[in-house]
Amino acid sequence: MKKPTLLLFAIMLCYGLAAQAQTVKGGITIGKTSELKIETKSDNIIDLFVEFRKDKYPILFSFQGDNIKSKNDREIIFFDFITEVYFNGKLIGKASRNPMPYIPGDMIIGTEGFDFISLLSFNELTKALIKDAPGKLPKGSYQVKLIAKPLDYKGQIKPGIFSFNVQ
Repeated sequence: MKKPTLLLFAIMLCYGLAAQAQTVKGGITIGKTSELKIETKSDNIIDLFVEFRKDKYPILFSFQGDNIKSKNDREIIFFDFITEVYFNGKLIGKASRNPMPYIPGDMIIGTEGFDFISLLSFNELTKALIKDAPGKLPKGSYQVKLIAKPLDYKGQIKPGIFSFNVQ
């Protein structure tokens, strides 16, 4: 009677260790914080793009892994990057990139890594509101959520969020 109980305990212990064995944790920050309120002076999407390109708001992707299997002496993890753009609280665009390999540590990612400039520029809602002014953003409240999801690993990367208002 004790042998089956001991065997069952050993199996549960192995599964518990295996479930916790390979995990990642980290976050995305914009300008050194995971949630940033940007003060804009322009309604032109190019001005926002330039501020990001000049590293006024650097996007930093940082993560570490626990017990990650090495491949060629490197800990490589594939991530799916997802961008969500909201206008006045309503989701107006979502994009996902093909999975990209990363190694643990800190990496600066350009605006192109998340496609939020194109999502702000080319969506049905903003095109309908500003028909004759390409590159202009309609008045309102915007929020951009930058998400990284690890593939084949447990754990979570805290998303980076920035918001701004166009007057």
